[in-house]
Amino acid sequence: MLNAHTVQGSHGDVFTYLHGDLDAAATRCHMPCEAGPDSLVFVSDRAQLATARERGAAILVVQRDIADQLVATDAAFGCSFSVKTVSMGMAVLLKYFDRKRERFAQWGERHPTAVVHTSATIGAGVLLGPYCVIGANAVISDGCCIGSHVVVENDARVGPNTVLHPHVFVGAGCELGRDCEVHPHTSIGSDGFGYAVGASRRPQKLSHLGNVRIGDEVEIGSGCAIDRATLSSTHIRSGTKLDNICHIAHNCDLGEDGFYTAGFMMAGSTTIGRRFMTGGNSVVSAHLKLADDVVLAGRSTVTSDVPVSGHYGGYPLQPLKDFMRTLAALGQLTEIRRNLNRVLKHLQLPERP
Repeated sequence: MLNAHTVQGSHGDVFTYLHGDLDAAATRCHMPCEAGPDSLVFVSDRAQLATARERGAAILVVQRDIADQLVATDAAFGCSFSVKTVSMGMAVLLKYFDRKRERFAQWGERHPTAVVHTSATIGAGVLLGPYCVIGANAVISDGCCIGSHVVVENDARVGPNTVLHPHVFVGAGCELGRDCEVHPHTSIGSDGFGYAVGASRRPQKLSHLGNVRIGDEVEIGSGCAIDRATLSSTHIRSGTKLDNICHIAHNCDLGEDGFYTAGFMMAGSTTIGRRFMTGGNSVVSAHLKLADDVVLAGRSTVTSDVPVSGHYGGYPLQPLKDFMRTLAALGQLTEIRRNLNRVLKHLQLPERP
């Protein structure tokens, strides 16, 4: 449940009180078309506001640029606030309605099928789901939720209030910080793809003795693979968000607060700076360094260092403005070729096949 007093008192730096009863309370969050008298509703345009007004809501949050459409005498809502952007408002308030922990609590504190080594440390308020396995000397800190069939191997450490969804693998010696969330079928700390080829031409595997270190407030989507380092650590630094189906190879270092969209792939020993952003299906090659504040368009490929912050796209990689011109020109290649052949014919030169 969310009380309007909480919005004003705890989040006054994000929300501006407009008018209404600060004792109003919402028990659910709905789209405007599904709102009711117990709902929290977010509105970003005039059409949504009209719908919300018809349905009524306990707490209304409107985007600031349409706040003037509300008047103090509007009785349709219990209490109204404005916010600079609806997305930021949702990031702050939706957590009050997130019952994610209930998914794990339905089994009790520890399911009888959970396998926990006697030397493992399990903190206060930890929830262990069916058939999870916690290895020797592993540490599961206070408030963690460990889903069914999760494996946390020997000497791994999971920070406070971190959530591991079902079928997550955390390899030996790997470390996760506080308030992380890892979604199903993700592997953290599998061996890197490292081999030596000798005279026999048969690849010989390099043992990977390092680990993966993940900072605080990192979220990793489903189906991701993050390889352990050969001798040191693969780093996913605090605040980083990985979408589904991303691959981070051994010895890589991802800077703070990056956004890695679905299908992102990177080869080993590459360092990416802070606040990196990329569209889907982008690729970064091995042994590279990318500056802070680099943004890649979707399906871009990076094959050399990017020492300067900025927006880039394409393959070969170009500054984004150049890439957009290249992209526009590609659609005209057939016509350009046809015109070139006309010029060659006019000049009585052989046409290109």
